[in-house]
Amino acid sequence: MRTVVSASRRTDIPGFYMRWLEYHLRQGYVDVRNPVVKDKTYRVSLRPEDTHTIVLWSKNFRPFLDSPVSRDPAYNWYFNFSLVDCPEWERGVPPLEERLQQARELVARWSAGHINWRFDPIVFWDGGRRNNLGAFPFLCDFMAGLGVTRCTFSFVTWYNKVKRRDACQSLDYYDPPLSQKLDILSEWSAYARPRGITLESCCHNELLAAEGVIQGRCIHGPLLSRLAGEPCSQARDVSQRPDCGCTKSSDIGSYTMPCPHQCLYCYAKPVTPITRRNHAFPP
Repeated sequence: MRTVVSASRRTDIPGFYMRWLEYHLRQGYVDVRNPVVKDKTYRVSLRPEDTHTIVLWSKNFRPFLDSPVSRDPAYNWYFNFSLVDCPEWERGVPPLEERLQQARELVARWSAGHINWRFDPIVFWDGGRRNNLGAFPFLCDFMAGLGVTRCTFSFVTWYNKVKRRDACQSLDYYDPPLSQKLDILSEWSAYARPRGITLESCCHNELLAAEGVIQGRCIHGPLLSRLAGEPCSQARDVSQRPDCGCTKSSDIGSYTMPCPHQCLYCYAKPVTPITRRNHAFPP
């Protein structure tokens, strides 16, 4: 059985590391540093005969869409597209209209079924008086118009290294109580359901109490099997958080590959805008 490859939960490979990915696809493999045991690596084959689907995670698919590998018939692709509208927190992300155009192109070249729209994360700041919820209806209408049927969401997780960032402190971040989160999601589900979109919770099983919300699987083995016309593993990925519903994959990213999107809430390694480029290789 061929392997599902995740590229990547750890950094934005389509946005900043396409030359790196192109190189390793030509090589037929990539050696990945274990994120927990720093001096240990593991090898992931990228040969077409070993690779079921490459699942891409990004906020900017333009470099991928412009890359020759996107037209290589030897590979199956799936797209986790993180799409919100929150410039206060996502300071290096391309303008919204540019990203909407990318969504149009992904659907035109593959299908709406190949896209999981991630409204990720939901953020509150200014002591709870401000948030990014207002973008949801517009984005829901837009994605439904393309035929997309999945919206995976999460509320921001305040990791200690995120809390320590000066910019986060000055924005006065806020974590709503569970009751408020459930009310928001019930309203969202009531809006999304008539438009053919299902809300899926990413790693927050306590939020499944909201009406119409199901457990998310950003890497969805049964769906990938249908899209590719051949089975892949259906086993749960036990290397992820306990509430994660994703099926098994091999992630080829690294936290040492810095992400220049400058999202203030992100747990990846940030870099300053002056270093922003489509990197050939990670450090």
